[in-house]
Amino acid sequence: MSIMRKYTFTEGEYYHVYSHAIGDMVLFSTDRDYKRFLTTLFVANGKRDISHLDRFPDLNLVSDIKNGKIDIGDNLIDIVGFCLMPNHFHLILREKRDGNISLFMHKLLVSYAKYFNLKYKRRGHVFERTFDAKYLNGDNYLLRALAYVHLNPKDIKGWKGREYKYSWSSFQDYIGENRWRKLLQTDFLLNYFDADRKEMRHFIETARNDNYSLDDRN
Repeated sequence: MSIMRKYTFTEGEYYHVYSHAIGDMVLFSTDRDYKRFLTTLFVANGKRDISHLDRFPDLNLVSDIKNGKIDIGDNLIDIVGFCLMPNHFHLILREKRDGNISLFMHKLLVSYAKYFNLKYKRRGHVFERTFDAKYLNGDNYLLRALAYVHLNPKDIKGWKGREYKYSWSSFQDYIGENRWRKLLQTDFLLNYFDADRKEMRHFIETARNDNYSLDDRN
């Protein structure tokens, strides 16, 4: 079955994209799984294909890309934020050209599903309904979505109130040094806070009672 979705993505607009593992399956059981997904996340955003991705189980490939040692070509989309949870993930993406988010997500999900099925010796679908997307209609929705995504680890035991330290999200890249440099586009949203990272953290952490909802399609 195709992983392409029914959504229409408009050039220059922002979207909250998310996907859940099928059933009660855990997507990320080990650090290696998280690292593999992050590697695929950034590699899939290039117009050039990287062969033998299975030879790069950690983030060495990402390091070579961000340091200019490997050229993956022009970015398909802008990756603005992310959070990986044990059985699902959230992304904040900006469409750069009509159709590119769909292409990017196809590459990302197919690649990780192949890795997952091979590693865990299974067959069949990995993701439930492939992916969903919410159009972020305006800057207010965009900022609220970013806060929502970065606060997701509150649902993991021991992480409530410590979400800014969670390794598998971009929260720390907004309040500290951007680990991924040009691969993660943080400047646009930081500009809302005059590049004041403390103010950005305050905004995110005080958004805990926000009524942002994945079911609200406005």
